[in-house]
Amino acid sequence: MRKPREGTTKAARPALWRAHSLLERVGCQPISLWESALGTYEFVYNKLLRLYLFVEDQMDDLVGERETGAQSSTGRDSQLAAMQDLTEAMAAGGDTFQERVEPVLATGRKHLNFSSGYVAAAAGGIHRVLAVSTSGTGPGIGSERPLSQTYCKQTLEQSGVYLISDTTESAVNLPAQSQLAPKAYAGCPIRADGEKHGTLCFINANETVTELSDWQQTFFTHLAQWIEAEVEREMAVDTRDESQRLLEATFNSPKTFIGILEPDGTLHRANELSLEFSNSDEADVLGKPVWEGPWWNYRDALQRKCRDAVEQASEGETVSFESDHVGADGQEISTSVLIRPVTADGEVDKIILEATDITDLKRREEEMEFFNRILRHDILNGMMVISSRADLLTDELSGERAAHAETILDRTEDIVSLTEKIRSILSALSTDKLEPPQPVELAPLVDDVLDSATTATGSYTIETDIKGELVVSAGKLFEDVVKNIILNAVQHAGTSPHIKITTEVTDSKVQLRIADDGPGISDERCGAIFQEGEASPEATGTGFGLFFASVMIDSYNGDIWVEDSDLGGSAFVIELDQAD
Repeated sequence: MRKPREGTTKAARPALWRAHSLLERVGCQPISLWESALGTYEFVYNKLLRLYLFVEDQMDDLVGERETGAQSSTGRDSQLAAMQDLTEAMAAGGDTFQERVEPVLATGRKHLNFSSGYVAAAAGGIHRVLAVSTSGTGPGIGSERPLSQTYCKQTLEQSGVYLISDTTESAVNLPAQSQLAPKAYAGCPIRADGEKHGTLCFINANETVTELSDWQQTFFTHLAQWIEAEVEREMAVDTRDESQRLLEATFNSPKTFIGILEPDGTLHRANELSLEFSNSDEADVLGKPVWEGPWWNYRDALQRKCRDAVEQASEGETVSFESDHVGADGQEISTSVLIRPVTADGEVDKIILEATDITDLKRREEEMEFFNRILRHDILNGMMVISSRADLLTDELSGERAAHAETILDRTEDIVSLTEKIRSILSALSTDKLEPPQPVELAPLVDDVLDSATTATGSYTIETDIKGELVVSAGKLFEDVVKNIILNAVQHAGTSPHIKITTEVTDSKVQLRIADDGPGISDERCGAIFQEGEASPEATGTGFGLFFASVMIDSYNGDIWVEDSDLGGSAFVIELDQAD
């Protein structure tokens, strides 16, 4: 607890010592790391201290006036007694909000001449009792009712003390009269964090009251200030506890190994997953260099890698790498490791080590690479042999046999094209093999697609309106994406469809819109058509084309969706970054 400064004036220094003693008794201990992080606790501490000192000053003034005979009166004696009782009530302390507030409410009841006192919160139209002091019966802690059925509703509309001396003669006619049947009511708003939070109120069940004197009004205000400080302290504790719970939940993630290190690499804390994986107790690993722990010490090269990364983090750098680890049960896993510094006042205070289990991801990448090799070496090489043989046959054969050879050649080219697209998807799904986006001129690409689309069967018209010389960030397979969507419109937009291709530039984005006047796509299917293997009931294909389009656009950091078109059918919209 911080001590009073030297040089404080007369009664102020004893008052400060009493204030510190009081605040220790009511639970305001020295500010912890969590409370400093929140900031609120220190504010509430200072507010309580200022309020206590103000009450002390009031008492000193009252004692001085009585001793000098300046204003010796029953009123002054009553005010002094009230302030003395309030000081004792404030010092009573307690572990809970009710235990700390009840003595203050009891003091208020005694010196304001009421039988019951309440602190209530008001939120969402609900009145909820937070603390109670009563000599009779009434609502208990936690009881709720509509705010509109309480006098507190009128109280919250006031800025000061709201008094109803005799509710039977009051112009305010509330359901509260029939429910609690109070004869008198006094209340004032209480604020927390600058906003009205609820009310401090007192009621008499059977007796009316006279108007409050000036000192009682002031006394009421002191009560409210103390309650406000207690409410804010309770809110600060709740916020701290919630933050603690959230951080603990994050720290003990079931998928991530987490350690908190000192700047020199000493392990300060390890989460439950890390201890379970290595079958370690905290006593076995805490207080030692993390690279000497069971997660790293089974291979010299791995230890050096961890130690070097921690040294870089201690100098303010963030380091990431992939690693392998062997658990206590012999299980080997792959992880993505991130080691980052936590600074305070410009200096590295702690280091966070996180290792996320990516074993399944690595296995999936290996499987995709295996299938990619099959496509590349076995299927593509085999199809190239078939294609070259079919090409020779078309030159040597004639008639029906030549037509069969042409069919073989055409289907071979289709299979080769499909295989290349599958390889592209596998590469896109494996980020290690992903080709970075590159600038693509939009207008020439659309022209090339339209030239190739002339081979599509059926009657259709295509209208284009490409604005300017637009360049987008895409890739070499973007032409196939656009071609798939246009052919999809030609094939599924009904007989003799009209297709309109337009562009729109918004900020740094370019939208390519391919609209048709076909039957459209239902809202239920709009999100599903880009999923793997999803095809319309009328489609004869596998639904691969739109899935391919979705994966490739995503790999270009773009977006694709379908919406209603102005032509009456559907509009496929591709949004990409505008390239320099």
